[in-house]
Amino acid sequence: MTNASDNASDLDLMFRDVRREERKETNWIAKIRLFDGQEIATSVKDISASGARLAVPEGMELPERFMFRVIGRDFVCAVKVVWRRGSHVGVQIERVGKLEAKAVKQPEPEAAVPEASGGAIRGLRGSRISAF
Repeated sequence: MTNASDNASDLDLMFRDVRREERKETNWIAKIRLFDGQEIATSVKDISASGARLAVPEGMELPERFMFRVIGRDFVCAVKVVWRRGSHVGVQIERVGKLEAKAVKQPEPEAAVPEASGGAIRGLRGSRISAF
């Protein structure tokens, strides 16, 4: 007689044999983004060009399709749920989008402060010199 863990191991081996690409083990922190705007913390346990395995809370309901974004990376994936076992979800990557880089705000130059003699003293912030 076989037990449930033997069956799960057999399924894992079977899935590995039919994958087109090799999966890369990861532990990336990510956010699942549902189409209603709700975000769910997750982590990406492994990924390939066509799919990924995500860790999610075991009782968390997920729709068939959603998006996820890896924190610190500049891409977002639109995915479809393929399987779910316990706290892991296997997803097929349908689209990958590149996020726009956030513009870095340049510091504004400090304004010149007129001196009593009519000149200017730049960068008085933190200085003990008074313009008066």
